[in-house]
Amino acid sequence: MPKLDKQQFEATIREITKPLNGQYPRPWMTKLRDPIQAEVFVVGMNQSREYLTHDLSHEQHVDALFNEEPEACRKLYDDLNPSPSEARKNIDRFVNRLEEAGVHNTLETNVICYSTRMSKCLRENPHIGGAWRGEEIFRFLLSSIKPKVLIVHGVGASKKLKSIMDCDIPAPPKCADDGVVRCRCGAMLVIVIPSLGQPGFNMWHSWASAHLTRVADVVAGHLDG
Repeated sequence: MPKLDKQQFEATIREITKPLNGQYPRPWMTKLRDPIQAEVFVVGMNQSREYLTHDLSHEQHVDALFNEEPEACRKLYDDLNPSPSEARKNIDRFVNRLEEAGVHNTLETNVICYSTRMSKCLRENPHIGGAWRGEEIFRFLLSSIKPKVLIVHGVGASKKLKSIMDCDIPAPPKCADDGVVRCRCGAMLVIVIPSLGQPGFNMWHSWASAHLTRVADVVAGHLDG
């Protein structure tokens, strides 16, 4: 699938983020005004915080996604979530680490771009349609943006990504000595790290900082190569 221009891309995003089960599917967090320019995806399983339809309009949601005002994408999240999730805090720290390494064109997304309190809830009857739509959104982002690097965090996300990409993606590292775990899926470099969400992050927090610095350096080197 060839890259879409921004107008075509935005039109599709408007369509696939229409309300579902009282929420707007949330395809990404980014500082970019043109997400098509993203070179790196940071990919989790699915987000926990909902954007409920009674809190904002669809137009407000889409405008924020494309940062029609500076930092609007993050500002909307902060307005709706005065206390950010632990996963959000950890992702923020990691994205800051990437920026320190010179990696700026990042897009934070999920293999299922639909919110539930816990990922296991995606299997429950009320959310099956949302899980399907959320995966459809991620597949669209992957095929239309074609990032150079995917950084997937968590066992569940890496397994789901494996089925979506039909690629032999390894399991996340279990200790610091495992180093940066990576593979190639077509033209994309895929790096697998342990979960940035709770409770999974607690199991590796003691070596997370040094490991994420190594990951950021690998990504920067790959983009410069």
